Amino acid sequence: MKTSTLILLSIAAITVTACSQPEQKVDQGHTVSWFLKHNEILDQTLKLCSDDPAKYNKEPDCINALHAANQRSAGELHPIDWGKE
Repeated sequence: MKTSTLILLSIAAITVTACSQPEQKVDQGHTVSWFLKHNEILDQTLKLCSDDPAKYNKEPDCINALHAANQRSAGELHPIDWGKE
């Protein structure tokens, strides 16, 4: 009886573990200048951090990504291409 109960509990634990979705994770260690060079990852990080700010607001990458986005939006002016006439 004990063996069958142990086997049943083991199978249930494996099933629950296999079916659960992996938790999204914020990468660690990116600087503001790194984010400015990697726009696609910056956008992905901003989306993840803004989707659950209660969980990620203290994460270093969320803070650095936010600062990079602020610098990107307030950055240097880009020349307007008026085309050739």
